[in-house]
Amino acid sequence: MSKDTIIRNCVVCGKKLKITLLKDHKYEGGHYFGKIEIPIGEGEHKVIGQSDILGKNKKVDVVEWTGKSKEVEYWECDDCYYE
Repeated sequence: MSKDTIIRNCVVCGKKLKITLLKDHKYEGGHYFGKIEIPIGEGEHKVIGQSDILGKNKKVDVVEWTGKSKEVEYWECDDCYYE
């Protein structure tokens, strides 16, 4: 079985992860959740509306980042995943 290795960091604690990519599209060494956008540089979180949490009559603000953002892969180490 062919294997490649990539290095990523845990988004929660910053720990360096050595991820082994297996030929069958599986991986070992971390937990992958997809890609997320994170705000970078100058900007602000602008309130664009409100949402009701789980129908419990508790309103929370919905915000949008006004500055630039960067797409990153979301990985967690075993410790943070099982915490």
